[in-house]
Amino acid sequence: MKVKRLDTGQSPVTLEQAKRHLRVTSNDFDADLTGKLEAAITAAENYTGLMLREYEFSVTGDFTRQIKTGIMPIKEASVKVDGNEISDIDWEDSTVILPGTCRGSKIEIKMKTGFDIFPDDITAAILLVTGRFFENPSDSVENLPKASSNLLNAYKRWGR
Repeated sequence: MKVKRLDTGQSPVTLEQAKRHLRVTSNDFDADLTGKLEAAITAAENYTGLMLREYEFSVTGDFTRQIKTGIMPIKEASVKVDGNEISDIDWEDSTVILPGTCRGSKIEIKMKTGFDIFPDDITAAILLVTGRFFENPSDSVENLPKASSNLLNAYKRWGR
């Protein structure tokens, strides 16, 4: 199975949200704060094992009826088997499931990740990490702040 990221979509937490959280009213720190916000989102993705940004992926490989992509949450998916579009697909966690009548040799999946409604507790965790990076930039952050990891634990993919 070959997985390729095609596109990175919009950030789930905006610069404006981070500025409000940090009580920053000027635009003087926008570039620095944007970098720290993106680093905080990446840290949350690494901790949880979830794709928090809206990514687009391509997954290709040999045919099987259940394709474990390792990518979640899946928001949309389209599947082609031997070049033919397949309807009635489903997904659960990171597994794309094809109908029982489907046969073929090669599979191609295009999928988008993300949440329909982004969880407030993940937003809060990202803002806490962003604040930590912003307020203490010379600190070597070895772990997420305790409050952030507590907020993210409910979303962590254990044993991945």
